[in-house]
Amino acid sequence: MVTVNPHHIWQQRDCCSENDMPGLRGRTSVETRLIEDSSAFALLEPFWNRIVVQSAANTCHSTFEWLFTWWKYFGADRRLLLIAAYEDGVPVGLAPLYVGNGTTEPRDLHFLGQGLSDYAGLITPRDRPDVTEALVSALLDLRSSWDGLDLEEVPAQSPNKALLDRAIEAGSVSAVWQTTVQCPYLPIEGGWEAFYATMGKGFRHEVRNKLNRWNSRSDGRIEGLELRYVDRREVDSVFVDEVVALSGERRSVDGHRSPFLNHPDQEFLREVLPLMGRRNQLRVGELRSGNALLAFMLAYHWQGVVYMWNTQYEPRYAEYSLGRMVLVSLAEQSFHEGCHELDFMRGEEPYKFQWTTLHRTNLALRSERSAQLAGDMQAPPGPEAVQVVQDETSS
Repeated sequence: MVTVNPHHIWQQRDCCSENDMPGLRGRTSVETRLIEDSSAFALLEPFWNRIVVQSAANTCHSTFEWLFTWWKYFGADRRLLLIAAYEDGVPVGLAPLYVGNGTTEPRDLHFLGQGLSDYAGLITPRDRPDVTEALVSALLDLRSSWDGLDLEEVPAQSPNKALLDRAIEAGSVSAVWQTTVQCPYLPIEGGWEAFYATMGKGFRHEVRNKLNRWNSRSDGRIEGLELRYVDRREVDSVFVDEVVALSGERRSVDGHRSPFLNHPDQEFLREVLPLMGRRNQLRVGELRSGNALLAFMLAYHWQGVVYMWNTQYEPRYAEYSLGRMVLVSLAEQSFHEGCHELDFMRGEEPYKFQWTTLHRTNLALRSERSAQLAGDMQAPPGPEAVQVVQDETSS
């Protein structure tokens, strides 16, 4: 269902100069529409990723492929609260949201993808604060539809954060910002050989030593087959079966968790990964011995950024650091492909900081009740704190 509410119309007053607000002169109004079912959601596909590319939320987890498929598997008993902003009949901004069912979970407002998405936010053009304000205004007009906020994985540097702050104050919504996690990243500058030399002799020696040890083990063979690296752009159900099996073996040894072992996470991934692969949004590095999968690094590819999302290795061969080997190989491939960044995504695992000292910070905007459930509640950051948290820092 698509609902057009005449109260959800943001009038752009033509009172600023082109220098003050470049590109806004001549725009008259932004209309918002509430989308509440999957069929109407699907109609946005031709426009969705175009809006993503122009937004500050330009990540692999804002794409139509990721969020529409997520809703298909996680939307049962929940209310879709997707607000689209239109200008001259064309979608120009998106608030991809849903509301908890109010029985097994609070009736809180969440971003689509929450739980599996590493980044989330309002999807609006970088130079169009009027679009963001229209979406937030529409959201506040729907205040009776939700009881609280639980908006996770908002990048601290998002320009929409300040608008959300003002909306919270204007709408008398009791909520606080909490720091959730660091997200290490590595800008790609120059060639692979020059970069790899900066990793340090110890790192490079260990990779080379592990490979030499493998090659000297039974003449470098398992069941008569050599170790080889495979670069994959698409996946199928057979590959996912291999990933599930490898993840299960790892969990049986050290309890390592994996979304491939959860439900409906696994079913979601079985559909979304092949879809993203067909649309050139996937990169997978594999280490195999013959047909046996021994390690993999699964990454998303979006707008020149490679997002390192999930890795696993055969626990019987942990001493050979196969996970590190496959990461090095996929990183080298990303350099040669001409990508401009490796994003290690949320999580502060030590291996990520062997590659970079840079990280961004994710925040969550939560009602006080949700904040207490999530952990120790933090005070809303003041102006100085906001400036600090929005800077890209080094660990």
